Amino acid sequence: MAVLVLGRPVVRTGGVLRHPARRMARVLLGVLALRANRALPLEWIIEALWSGKPPPSAAANVRTHVAELRKLLHAAGQPGIVASRDGYVLVAPPDGVDVTLFQRLVAEGHESRGHGAHVAAARSLARAVGLWRGPVMAGVPVPEAVRPDVTVLDEQRISAIEDLVGVRLALGFHDELVPALAGLVVEYPLRERLWRHLVAALAAAGRRTEAVAVYQRLVRVLDAELGVAPSAATNELYEAVRRNDTATPELGGHN
Repeated sequence: MAVLVLGRPVVRTGGVLRHPARRMARVLLGVLALRANRALPLEWIIEALWSGKPPPSAAANVRTHVAELRKLLHAAGQPGIVASRDGYVLVAPPDGVDVTLFQRLVAEGHESRGHGAHVAAARSLARAVGLWRGPVMAGVPVPEAVRPDVTVLDEQRISAIEDLVGVRLALGFHDELVPALAGLVVEYPLRERLWRHLVAALAAAGRRTEAVAVYQRLVRVLDAELGVAPSAATNELYEAVRRNDTATPELGGHN
């Protein structure tokens, strides 16, 4: 893996993270990485980088930025940026960009979980989540042209975190997960699945009163922010906790 954009856009060379000197080159690295192995027309690149207000030297500037990125990628032993018929493409192996590696690891985690292999699922999902060093393309403006890509990745990240917590709960790591989940529901207050994981973790750890209190907090948050009630899956879990039923519903549910 050489090109990293799940955080600051950088190139990994011999274990060292190097970022392009020019800010616009860092933006270009992020854009090319998000669309790796896809040819991007020069006009599209210019529009993305300058938001419809390119300087007269825009095409020449892009060529300068590409030359800088090629040097970094060459040092990292990667094929690099290839000129297409009317633009450029970042040519990268399947695991040459952290975005594609992240998505592959998440898919592996889902497959393992589907086969009941929770240890393998946790391993893959933990690796996937660990690739994130910060927001996508941190430190540089994200062009409107790739904002949909970033939105999808952000959703995939929090879903992967939820999946990872789910399989770790299934493996019995209840006490260890409570502090992390308490922070996650503050960071993502409208992610009901995280709240459900917290209720389940507290209940499994023998902290039933706290689990009920967390459910009640969730009810207030959902009502105040969205005007809705908890889902059937969350209510089913709550009823099991309230009855002190040890046979609680599946901890890793998706709803």
